[in-house]
Parts: sequence; C-alpha cells; structure tokens
Amino acid sequence: MRRRQQFLGGYVPGTSWLHRTPALVKLAAVCAVGICAVAVRAPWLSLGLAVAAVLAGLSAGLPLRRILEPATRLWPLLLLLLGLNAWLTGPEQAARTLSTIIVCVLTAGLLMLTASVAQLLAAFEVLAQPVRLVGIGPERAGLAAALTVRSIPVLADLFADAGDAARARGLERSLRVRTVPVALRAVKYADDTGRALAARGLGD
Repeated sequence: MRRRQQFLGGYVPGTSWLHRTPALVKLAAVCAVGICAVAVRAPWLSLGLAVAAVLAGLSAGLPLRRILEPATRLWPLLLLLLGLNAWLTGPEQAARTLSTIIVCVLTAGLLMLTASVAQLLAAFEVLAQPVRLVGIGPERAGLAAALTVRSIPVLADLFADAGDAARARGLERSLRVRTVPVALRAVKYADDTGRALAARGLGD
C-alpha cells in the first residue's frame, strides 16, 4: 500500500498554537464540532465549520493539501454515500449527511495532524479512566481508541489503492472491484495489527 508506513502516522511536527494545544482539548473540540454538525444537520453550518477547520490548519502552518487529504482520499466512499442517501432519502437529506461527514473528517484530520501518538494515547487514557469500574485497564481502552482513530487514514489508502487498480483495469465503475479488495485488505490489516499487539504483550 502506498502509505502503509503511516500506520500510526499523519502527524506533522510543529510548534504552532494548534500543536501546543493539549490533545485532550483538541479532542473535546472535535467532539463538540461533531455534535453541533449532527444536531443541527444544516449544510450552511457544516460548510462554516469546515472553512473554520481549514483556516485553523492554515494558521498552524499546515499545507492545504494535508488539511484536505482526509476528505479527498475518502471521495469514492463519500460519493457512494451521497448516491445512496440521495436515492433513499432525497438530495436535500443527502447534502446534509455528506456535509456533516466532511466536517467531522476534516476536524478529526486536524487532530491527527497536530497530535502525536503519545499525546493521543495519553488523552484517551484520561477519558478511559471510568472503565476501571468494569475491570478494564484505561491504558488498553486508550490504545484501542487511538488505534481506531489512526486506522482512518489506512482505510482511506485502501479505498484509494482500490480505485487506482480499478482505473488501471478500465473497471472504475465496478462497485465490486472497488469494494471487495478493500474488505479483504482491511481484514488483513486488522489481523496484522492484532498480531503486532500480541507480540508486544498487548493482545490479552
């Protein structure tokens, strides 16, 4: 895969205000933006939040390409969701759903671009403290949450690679050719991740 080296990657080192903001604060901001976008479900609000996210990233010295990359790499999936929603619920509802997804992806992307793996793990461990009540270590819950967030770019790469392969074979309109390889490689990725964690004593 083209960017498999970014398994836990995407972080762009820097000293900007956004980089210096604690990961827990940025995570809370991402959640707040997502809640607002989902609760209101208005394209104009999602557009405004998306523009604000882009401007925040630019003010932190991040390249525009890197800021938009989480959404642009998911465009086949976004188009599929747009088409399905337009067919099932109508174009207006589809626009609301798509705009909400895009703003959530962009803000989550900013978090991954400006927070290191160690910072994310620490933030998730703090949030996972209540799971002690059910006998689960917060460090394991934090690791699981961090891996989930960091898997988003990997899945985006899988969709991009499948799209490139389909175009190379002249089958870019085939949904099966675009989705089956993604499903198979996603399963392999999950298996590889599990094996790597088990080898480090984290899989029990």
